[in-house]
Amino acid sequence: MFLKFFALTMSLFVIGTGELLPGGVIEDLSAGLGVSIPTAGLVITAYAATVVFGGPLVTGLTTRMSRRSLLLALMVTATVGNVIAAFAPNYAVLVVGRIVAALSHGTFAAASFVVAASLVPPEKAGSAVSKVLLGFNLASVLGVPLGTLIGQQFGWQAPFRTTAALSLVCVVLLAVLIPGGAEGTPTSVRDELRVFTKKEIRIGILTTALATGGFFTVVTYMVPLATQVGGFPAASVPVMLVVYGIGSILGNWIGGRLADRALLPTLAGTLAALTVTSALFWVVAPVTALAWAFFFLFAVATFAILPALQGRVLSAAAEAPTLAVTVNVSALQVGATLGSWYGGRVIDTFDVRAVTLACAVLVLLATALGTRSWLRSRTPAPAAAAAPTPAPNEPVEAGTA
Repeated sequence: MFLKFFALTMSLFVIGTGELLPGGVIEDLSAGLGVSIPTAGLVITAYAATVVFGGPLVTGLTTRMSRRSLLLALMVTATVGNVIAAFAPNYAVLVVGRIVAALSHGTFAAASFVVAASLVPPEKAGSAVSKVLLGFNLASVLGVPLGTLIGQQFGWQAPFRTTAALSLVCVVLLAVLIPGGAEGTPTSVRDELRVFTKKEIRIGILTTALATGGFFTVVTYMVPLATQVGGFPAASVPVMLVVYGIGSILGNWIGGRLADRALLPTLAGTLAALTVTSALFWVVAPVTALAWAFFFLFAVATFAILPALQGRVLSAAAEAPTLAVTVNVSALQVGATLGSWYGGRVIDTFDVRAVTLACAVLVLLATALGTRSWLRSRTPAPAAAAAPTPAPNEPVEAGTA
């Protein structure tokens, strides 16, 4: 069992690292391709846009594939995209490579969550999803810093080449370690689309977008929040990011365990905890010692949400979950874009410190939706009206017996 989860987690680590790599080598990439830094940054935007719009399309076109075959095909696609990026002679080819790699992202993540949940009893689905999500955590904590270091030493293409090689390793791991019996039954496009008629699916995806939008108002501007408000010296920022990364891993583990026990209460509770943490962060942000603590607590609260956000959609769409979970992954990207834009407008209007309150506002809306779902799940369904019982001596009409 451990090796199966290792293959899925390692694959998401590689895909997540490939997604985030340009941010760590943006200056070298800009100089190497002879484009401005804002232009170089568009490779990140192109990737995110492809995940948002391409992920559901890819899932819709591949519903008849077994999930094991789908995972393999998507990892090969990611490998091809990383190879194109690694050997790109110009900016246009790099963008093509990024788009090809991004086509695998949303569907691969969704299929990984579905396969992980199929490997354990239903009551363990939350922790199964959190184990796989750990790959994305490690991409931020380990993958990007190591990729940045490699890029600084050997040029901006070197980390992409390393990622391409690791992608190929993941193809082998998936082929060897993921059994055919764990892949589930293929579904049809109609089956996958039908689950969107459920109101709880649509609300779950909206909750994901709002929650992600909230915490990305802070995540995007963590460095200026630390240095300009918290008084952190510039040299301590890498340490702060490591502290944040450790908190994210802990939060992911806690969220998975709690989701196993009670999915919807965990969703409502972790969202409420992030709302309160963000509001208190505004209070303590100028106090350096407390700001250190709250960067850690913010990471714990943020990543404790993710297993429940994915698990909620996964459980509600259990009969045909891949497209719904893919759209939920796309909602993460939409939220990240929304949060980055929203945080920037807040800083322009108020100041950097205000992004913590801006986060609390959006997450509060998500909390209201999560709490609504929890309370509705506790309300018993109305009993069907019972047929009238005939009196003891009343004859029963023919055909009614």
